[in-house]
Amino acid sequence: MSKNCDISDICRRKHSDIHSVTDPTTGEIICISCGTVISDRIAETRPEWSVIGVNELYSRSRTGMPMSLAVHDLGLSTVIGRNNKDFSGKTIVDVSTRSIIERIRTWDYRTQTRTSKGQSLIYAFRQLNNLKEKLALPSSVIEKAAYVYRKAQRNEIVRGRTRTGAIAACVYIACREARIPRTFDEVARTTNITRKELSNAYIAIVLGLDLRIPLIDPIKCLVKLANKTHVDEKITRYAIGYLKQVIDSEISAGKDPMSIVATVLYLTCLQYGDESKTQRSFADAAGISDVTIRNRRQELQNKIPSLTSKKVVNRS
Repeated sequence: MSKNCDISDICRRKHSDIHSVTDPTTGEIICISCGTVISDRIAETRPEWSVIGVNELYSRSRTGMPMSLAVHDLGLSTVIGRNNKDFSGKTIVDVSTRSIIERIRTWDYRTQTRTSKGQSLIYAFRQLNNLKEKLALPSSVIEKAAYVYRKAQRNEIVRGRTRTGAIAACVYIACREARIPRTFDEVARTTNITRKELSNAYIAIVLGLDLRIPLIDPIKCLVKLANKTHVDEKITRYAIGYLKQVIDSEISAGKDPMSIVATVLYLTCLQYGDESKTQRSFADAAGISDVTIRNRRQELQNKIPSLTSKKVVNRS
């Protein structure tokens, strides 16, 4: 044993870091010349930075969850868990100790927010997380919606309005900016509010913050409606081509994109032999009326006659 220690001491004095190799599995430093294990206890000397985000310089943190705008305190506060376990993982059995921990947990929750705005943020962001699950939205959209809501609250735009309507309007704005096809009716139905309430909150936030909302992409709406109504993939591709003609001819300017999309899909299904799809099915899926599809159909047939030409498709 002393002989090994002497060889190890010789290797430490004789060889530098160039003549040693580290085994990542066992965590040992081994001498290349004689194969002696120089050290088996490696201490990590680098800082334990965990990079959270794109910019490493401004987003490094040692522990904890990343900062998030969708949390009322940006995720900086501590949370005392409800497992009632000590540092070694054992369950706390003493009743008095558990009572003290419960009291500390209660005061910790109460001291996180002392203002009415903080309480409003807690309630609003709780609804925001529910909308994330119901509408299947990515985290980037939720962060953008939380950012818009914070600005609207700071400028007192949401004052006098329901928090549900304001947070729903922020979610719709974030979906528009992220090019995610979510309609007014879909967001209103998910949040259980009326379309008028959502529209009023949306207009107030857009005008109050002077936002530039991008236009809805009709092609994404068409693909979404085609998947919802189970339209054949081949007919969907033809419908996309016809929709591009409609957009280039500027017929769709100033009209509801879902009405144009539903009409183009309906006419394409008639043109290529799929007569099982009715106006009512497309109207119900798009959230519009049958009369709207009939009016748009008349306009498209007058300006683009190729949509009315009957084609026979070989399905063999």
